[in-house]
Amino acid sequence: MKREDLSYSVSFMLLILICLTGATGYIQSSQDFRKFVPHRWFAYSTLVLAAIHLALNAGKSFRYIRRKFRRKK
Repeated sequence: MKREDLSYSVSFMLLILICLTGATGYIQSSQDFRKFVPHRWFAYSTLVLAAIHLALNAGKSFRYIRRKFRRKK
């Protein structure tokens, strides 16, 4: 698997997990569940995938930030 394919796969999975975390969070709050386990699992999975996503795209992100904050002459 190429790095670009891995990056797109992680981004797509991250998008799905964010939706699932939001949906289970809504269920948790509307039904007043104190410890709704699926919400916790989706939240932890989202954090792990977000860290992987940032690691895969760190170079691109730093180049963008450097370009945006470079002193203009």
